[in-house]
Order: sequence, then C-alpha cells, then structure tokens
Amino acid sequence: MPCKCLSAAVCALMLAVSAAQAATPFLYECDMNRVEQGRGWISGKIALILPGDGTVKIVDAVILHINKVAIQGTILRDTPRRLIVKWTVKGAKANNGLSFANFDYRASLAKSSGKIELTAMPREFDSGLRSTGSCRKRTQ
Repeated sequence: MPCKCLSAAVCALMLAVSAAQAATPFLYECDMNRVEQGRGWISGKIALILPGDGTVKIVDAVILHINKVAIQGTILRDTPRRLIVKWTVKGAKANNGLSFANFDYRASLAKSSGKIELTAMPREFDSGLRSTGSCRKRTQ
C-alpha cells in the first residue's frame, strides 16, 4: 500500500511541475529575410505566441491586415529541438483582386539557433513562397 501512495504522490508532483512549466507563456519574435520574394504574403516580422496551454497563436502584418487580430495555429511538433506550426489565413485577397479562400502557412523553428523556415502557399496552388529568418524567445 505505501508504494501505491508514494507512486500517486510522485505522479501528482510530476503533473503539478509539468502544469507549472507549461503555464509559462512566451513568444518567438521572428525577423524574416528577403520578404520581397514573398510577394506581400510573407511579413518582415512574425510572432509565434505560446500562451502556455499547449496552443499557438500567430500574428504578422498579413494576419493583421486580413483578420485584424492574431489567429489560432496548430502545433505539429514541439520537441526540445524544434517547433513546427501551421496556420491558415482565410479570405486573403491580393492587391490585383485575386482572392484565395485559404492561404496555408507552415513554420519550422530550430530552437537552439533560432533559425526559422517559412512556407506560404495558396491551397489551390502546387507551389508556394518560402523565406527564412531568425527568431528570439521573449517572455516580456
């Protein structure tokens, strides 16, 4: 019986520590390179916001122009080495009048170096736009 109580106590402590660690919100502030190759669909600055609850929000100039607020993304992978997220901007419209129902984005961030690779692609197309950049982790 004491082993079961000790195991339960250890499990409870581990869950409490995990919850406390997960509750620390932060963001990655990213500066993208050669944004002119993104034809206006890749912003010079992108923020990946991790509020500490296992979710991610993304904000950049494209999102603010179309949606007015940060949008929810999906975490595809979050390991000690890499964070991969995806998101979709809906109802995007180019300056020339061309509209896209869904413009899909995918970012892969190497946590140790801060290097980010970003792909942006209209869902109706076979190829997309790419950019790289550097990110820094911020808690304030």
